[in-house]
Amino acid sequence: MRTKHFIVVLCCIITSTLLFIILGTSESSDLKNIVSHTHQQINKIQENLRVSEEKKLEIDAKYLTLLGFTTLSSAAHNATKNTLTSNYYKYDAQNTKDQRSYKYPGYMLDVELLPNSREVPENYQHSQLHNAAVHLFNGTKVNFTIVTYVQEGQAPSAILLSQNIALKFPNEYLIIYDLGLSEEELRALTAYCNNSHCTVISYDLSVFPSHVSDQRMHAYRPIIIKDALMRSKSILFAENYIRIRGTSHDLIDLKRHLHLVGVLGWNTPTAVSTRTHPKMFDYFQTDADDFIFLRMVDLDTVLFEDTSFVTEKILLPWIKCALTLECLDPIGAQSNGCKYNKKPQYRYSGCHSYDTSAFNIVLGLTWHLDDSKYSLPSENYNIFYRETLEQATKILENRRRNSSETSEHPFTDE
Repeated sequence: MRTKHFIVVLCCIITSTLLFIILGTSESSDLKNIVSHTHQQINKIQENLRVSEEKKLEIDAKYLTLLGFTTLSSAAHNATKNTLTSNYYKYDAQNTKDQRSYKYPGYMLDVELLPNSREVPENYQHSQLHNAAVHLFNGTKVNFTIVTYVQEGQAPSAILLSQNIALKFPNEYLIIYDLGLSEEELRALTAYCNNSHCTVISYDLSVFPSHVSDQRMHAYRPIIIKDALMRSKSILFAENYIRIRGTSHDLIDLKRHLHLVGVLGWNTPTAVSTRTHPKMFDYFQTDADDFIFLRMVDLDTVLFEDTSFVTEKILLPWIKCALTLECLDPIGAQSNGCKYNKKPQYRYSGCHSYDTSAFNIVLGLTWHLDDSKYSLPSENYNIFYRETLEQATKILENRRRNSSETSEHPFTDE
């Protein structure tokens, strides 16, 4: 019985083998075609996934228009798309001076305004002033302006900064961007900033994506810097807690240096890779490892000059990232919890710097990772110092009390 079953199975095997041998040539060819076609489909899917995952800095054109960029025609936009995005960093920084007369067609570079003094009447509604902020200007530019901003609760710092500027540089203009002061704070600030060299501008951030108002990300900083450069040929951007102890001679030297490069800041010992979430680099088509020896420039004080080079190569990609939430605030990014004890020290510390990180990536790519082109050593930062909000509040309170002792109309707590 077993022998019979064995013979039957053996016959089946032999028959199957003969059939495979006879049909083997045509079937193997079909099988190869199937395998090849499958591989092509898999590769195509992988390529589509790669393209879909590629990080791009594309924002609504209406935001660029609000910030003083002219609207490009579709043909011009397609022709210049690469220049406006991934290739901006290929500019030769050594030829900056020769490029200053270049007028890029995608930008409104001749939009100008002279800062005017403005007093806020007692019965003026804050909403009226606040909603009149975002528009293009066509006045006359001043040569140089010091620029800062103030948010709710920060009025004492802005007041003392205005007094500091008036004392140290009485001939320089100061613009203070109001990003959310209460009516009472706005009246108090305007009482100090009420002359032809000091202007308070209430700027409406609600026209931009909601994250722009987030104090943690500071996405509004490149926006107000761009706006200020439509009003002045060059600016010193400073946080409202900054005070200047330098002289007019120091400022002249800084302006002279600025004219050679277009952007001038002060670097820190911290590497850009240490304070930048790795996913942000993807939006600039670059690698975090390229920034491990590039010193980070602090945004507490930076000088900018209004040139086509600065507008095209620095401000545009910086603003595009600031308005793209996924670029500015990658998943997993946070502003605290820094761990600087990691080895090597240029490793990501777990602490992200948002707009400052984006600014430094743009600077590094523009100047081919040479921070000496656009920054000074932090040791040369002694012409500035910081004054906390608590210190500023205490100083103003002490002045109020001292004044009330001799004033005919003393101040009251009301």
